[in-house]
Amino acid sequence: MQILDEIENDHAVFPFNEYELMLSTFIAQGKLTYGQYQYIRQNYISRNPNLWIFEISAPRGFGEAFAQTFIRNKSSLLQAPSKELDADYHGQYDLWMEGIRIEVKASRVVDAESDEPLYRKALSSNTARPFMMNFQQLKPQCCDVFIWLAVYRDIIKIWVMNSREVVSHPDYSKGQHRGNSGNEGQLHITQYNIETLNQYVLIGDDLADAIRKASCRK
Repeated sequence: MQILDEIENDHAVFPFNEYELMLSTFIAQGKLTYGQYQYIRQNYISRNPNLWIFEISAPRGFGEAFAQTFIRNKSSLLQAPSKELDADYHGQYDLWMEGIRIEVKASRVVDAESDEPLYRKALSSNTARPFMMNFQQLKPQCCDVFIWLAVYRDIIKIWVMNSREVVSHPDYSKGQHRGNSGNEGQLHITQYNIETLNQYVLIGDDLADAIRKASCRK
C-alpha cells in the first residue's frame, strides 16, 4: 500500500507521527469517517489512561508531583511531614499518618528490551513482555512503611509494606551508590520476581488501613 510506503519513509517530528499520518490519510481518502476516527481515539484513550504518565520526563515531576499527589488523594489522613508533627523530621521521608513515617516510590513498567521512548515502550498489566522496575534510593532506616506504585499503561498497582519487609526481601540490595556506607538500597522487580510482592498489593481503596496493618506486621 502507498500509505505504508509513505509511513516507512516519513521522518516525522513532534507533534506529528506515523499514526497521525495514517489516520489523516485514510480520512482524506474517504476510507475512514471522522466519527470512526473519534471512536478509535476514545477507545484507545479509555484502554490506556496512564500513557500521559510515561511522558513525564523530570524525575521529580514523576516521583513527587505525580506519585505523592496520587497517594495523598487516596486518603485525607495522609499529611505532609513537618517538625510540628515529628521533631526529628528533616526531609528523610514523604508522608505522615498517625505517627507512621511513609516513603513513596514509583516506577513505570516498560519493555526491558526496547530502546524507544518511555511512552512507546509502556506495557499493560497483562503483558507477556520482559520488564524491569527499579525502586531505588531506599532508606528503610528512615521510614516505617513504604508505598510502591507500579504504573502500567492501563492500571496503577500499589504495594504497601513495612521497612522490615523491604530489607528482608531476597532481592533487596544494600549500598546503591558508592560511598554511601550502605545507607541506600534498591530492589529490581521483573517478570521473574513480581509475584513475591503479591501479599502486599492494596486490595480495595482503604489505603489508610493498609498502612496501619503494614506498620504492625512483624
